[in-house]
Amino acid sequence: MTAGSMAFAVPPAGAQTAELAPSVIVVEGRGFGHGNGLSQWGALGYAVDHRWTSDQIVEHYYSNTTRSSASNPDVWVHLTGNDRNDLLVTSASAFSVADEQFDGGDVVRIGVSSGAFWVRSNAGCGRRGDLAADGLSASSRRGDRYIEAVPSGSDYTVDDQSQLLVMIYCDSRDPAVESRRTAYRGTLGVVDQNGPFSFNRVPLEQYLRGVVPRESIPEWGAAGGGRGIAALEAQAIAARSYVLSLAASRARSGSQGRFTDTCDWWNCQVYGGAARDGNALDHGTRYIHTNTAIRNTAGHVRVHDDGSIAFAEFHASSGGWTAGLDEGSRFPGVQDLGDSTAGNSNHAWEFRISRSDIEAAYPSIGSLVCIQITHRNGNGAWGGRTRGMRIVGTDGVEEFEGHSGVENGQWNRWARDPFRKRFSLRSDWYRFPQFPDGQACERPASGTPDPPSDTDSPGLWVLKSDGTVFADGSAEHLGNGTVSSSGRFTAMAAHPDGDGYWLATSGGDVQSFGDATYHGNAVGARGAESVVAMAAHPDGNGYWLATSQGSVLAFGAAGHWGAVAHLWLAAEVVDIEASPTGDGYWLALDDGRVLAFGDARDLGCGPLLRSGMAGIGLAASPGGGGYWLAGADTAVHAIGAADHHGDRADRQNRLRAVGFAATASGNGYWLVWSDGTSFNYGDAPDYRTSRAGLGVVAAESVG
Repeated sequence: MTAGSMAFAVPPAGAQTAELAPSVIVVEGRGFGHGNGLSQWGALGYAVDHRWTSDQIVEHYYSNTTRSSASNPDVWVHLTGNDRNDLLVTSASAFSVADEQFDGGDVVRIGVSSGAFWVRSNAGCGRRGDLAADGLSASSRRGDRYIEAVPSGSDYTVDDQSQLLVMIYCDSRDPAVESRRTAYRGTLGVVDQNGPFSFNRVPLEQYLRGVVPRESIPEWGAAGGGRGIAALEAQAIAARSYVLSLAASRARSGSQGRFTDTCDWWNCQVYGGAARDGNALDHGTRYIHTNTAIRNTAGHVRVHDDGSIAFAEFHASSGGWTAGLDEGSRFPGVQDLGDSTAGNSNHAWEFRISRSDIEAAYPSIGSLVCIQITHRNGNGAWGGRTRGMRIVGTDGVEEFEGHSGVENGQWNRWARDPFRKRFSLRSDWYRFPQFPDGQACERPASGTPDPPSDTDSPGLWVLKSDGTVFADGSAEHLGNGTVSSSGRFTAMAAHPDGDGYWLATSGGDVQSFGDATYHGNAVGARGAESVVAMAAHPDGNGYWLATSQGSVLAFGAAGHWGAVAHLWLAAEVVDIEASPTGDGYWLALDDGRVLAFGDARDLGCGPLLRSGMAGIGLAASPGGGGYWLAGADTAVHAIGAADHHGDRADRQNRLRAVGFAATASGNGYWLVWSDGTSFNYGDAPDYRTSRAGLGVVAAESVG
């Protein structure tokens, strides 16, 4: 059967049948993101290909605004990675905390108890420190009390890291272990909001130095013989307007969090500070272009006719048209010729969804017959962004009535598109070439759905740090690992046929059992980096190892599709999962982020996970249309086409979860505590894994 053809079920004599959709549904799309405001790739295209200035770029995308100027106020940034934890601060130079003086090299702990602020010296992640002052005099902002650490130097533009304050982050899984040090310009402080929350107060123009290179690509400034600097200037104008508009909105709001103007995460604007572990994040050679763009546009903002600063949203790629005022945007939709610039793989894209994933997402339809786009917004190719659709099956039709924001089978913006959200499409501008617009799409009188496939009964392995493996159900015990000088065992991967497995140690040693073939190890390959996760190639002829710092090592048929060790992410890798084809993989971070490489689909992240709730495991649903992210608190977050079958997030847990595994059907999973106790959900059987005892580090499933 050729791609795009229709499969016909063969009926018994005299029976009427359904004409079923292909087993793989092709989706063609345009753009990446909500489409509101400035397209970052479009800005680059206008700068390099059309030779536009930054003024022309922002006037095009924010066409109902005019240029204005702003001062350089302080921006108060919520540092989300330290919520409800004491603030650990140090500096190579002298600094003060609420007028208490400390020498360069001192590490202090700042906190609040029962409304009283205190500071302790000689502190650290594993040391509470000595009480230096208690009952410190606090300042007030918007009704909340706070104290600050202040550096000795008042010039926050200097690039000398020895003069900056440094915040020490402790490992969310082991608070006694230091995970990273981030240097910030300005001050660092603690606000009392029924517990300590950390913030950074920094002048606007210095704040932007930590934002623009995180939200855009610094090297664009050199594109087109230097013409690309206009795209970075446009990004700086947008980011400046965005944060000032957000700050004004939060100042008016009575909601929790109004103390700060913004946060450091993607749901505000990503802000990385000045340096991490001594490596520059906003100064030095790589950031010459972004800093130049910020200086060139200093104070430039976009304002509406009433004088209010525009909430200048931006997105990666428009696909050729931005969204309009009636589609959730604050700006008129415009044609975006710049978005087709060379190198923009998001301008036009394609990926595939298995028919079974669509049928699982909408079980009332039975077997999928066809998909019909019923409404579009009228702008651009194919009639524009999708605004309504019908999914027709042998048993029924899904027209999305009852979904939030859907009326009469239509929606009017990206955020309300239920199909896009369900399958994490890059944008709401897409079509199905196997079901051309205008082609009839009706439910047949009767039909024969695909018969269910036979699968082996589920089984579960649990691995202990000493290499001991316990097997239940269809999982067979094939041997235990032998502890060596390469460290304790940390990871396990099952051969796809269920008749073998690999074990890996923290030092990168790999041991194979059953029909799992040895393809090499990573002993000594990554220095002090610890191997924390392992994934098998779907054909069983290779595997990947992942380190906590984000390195990925590929062996056998497994290809290397990317890593994150060089990006200095503010989190550690906890798991790796192969895509269904083996031509990609996902990395899960302990803060809830999931990063996609190769053909692994970016389906989104879990909620921001805080201390005690760190991510510990990732499993993909059949076909790769969704995945589950499990937390140490036994929470399970279902993303994309993955269905939530339950968890223990609302229960008292005496131990942390350390293992997570899903059944091959995608209709169930297990959570495993560090003492081997497992909790089963969906079609995952209940096994007596608690016999393993303390020391369990991983779980793996079969069938």
